[in-house]
Amino acid sequence: MAVTEAEDRATWREDRPTTRLLLAHRMKLARDRAVVRALLRALGVAFAEAEIVAPVAAPIDVRFRQAHFHLRDLFDHQRGRDWQEKETWVHQARALAAGGDPRSPAVEGDLAGVVPHVTAALAAQAAWYGTRCVGLDALVSVDGCWRLLAPPAQAPEVEALTLQGWRSVSVLCPPYGMVLYAASGAPVFLRMMTGKLLRQWDNMDTLFERVKS
Repeated sequence: MAVTEAEDRATWREDRPTTRLLLAHRMKLARDRAVVRALLRALGVAFAEAEIVAPVAAPIDVRFRQAHFHLRDLFDHQRGRDWQEKETWVHQARALAAGGDPRSPAVEGDLAGVVPHVTAALAAQAAWYGTRCVGLDALVSVDGCWRLLAPPAQAPEVEALTLQGWRSVSVLCPPYGMVLYAASGAPVFLRMMTGKLLRQWDNMDTLFERVKS
């Protein structure tokens, strides 16, 4: 029996929510891998694309070698940008290369001011996952930074983060990355970089991009 055009439209409408969920899931996986990729580049960690593994069983979002990254977003609403707007990445990358973002002139910010927001962003998840945090490496992606950051004059206060129980906590504040703290059981590459504000990847156009083979 032939399917009428009206029936076909009705079926498409019924399937559309499922399709959206599938697309959202696929986009999340790609985005999660992109965030880990950007952190590794900011920290100066060489890697092969195959080492960035997602999906992984919850609560792990991305596995990289011995690291079990659990991702969280922190949005900078004052700057009103969405991470998915790649055109903004490119524009601001060029602005940074020229000496700063014209909408945020070359005034150095202090990453220490971000730490309380990172702590708050992770608090609910730490309470939810409880003891499982011991095996998780939290990674908070701060959307909308795109500013010059000054190396902290002293180590940021991370005691509240350590009390949450994470194995390590890192922050990606493009184009910078920093491991705020790493416990003794955290992967070596995270422990070695703790407390260092790093920007080891100069090409902002490709910070998040997968290298094409």
